[in-house]
Amino acid sequence: MKKIIASLLTAAIFIGGCLFTYQYYYGGSDYYTQITTAGDHDSAISNDGVVENIYRYEQTAYNAQGDSKAVTMEEYRSTPLKEGAYLKLVVNPSKGVLRWEEIDKEQVPQPALTEMTK
Repeated sequence: MKKIIASLLTAAIFIGGCLFTYQYYYGGSDYYTQITTAGDHDSAISNDGVVENIYRYEQTAYNAQGDSKAVTMEEYRSTPLKEGAYLKLVVNPSKGVLRWEEIDKEQVPQPALTEMTK
């Protein structure tokens, strides 16, 4: 019986550690922003000679309660993000913007939308 309890406790600690580590590196809080500029454009040449377009955006993003946060996004893409587009960002405290997706205006929480349109 003691071996079973010890095994379950060890497994629980391991799983808890894995979940904490995943959240620390890949998790974050949801923020919302609207693209208002074309972004700063730059080009870079990769090691294999491919020219990559880089667009940098410095935006103010808002969480569901309307609290603001300055974020910087760096996108490797052929065209800039569409001006006026609403984005849902996942922002990690130590890594910044991890991922984003374009959403409809209706999907933006009202407090965040109110702050964006001030």
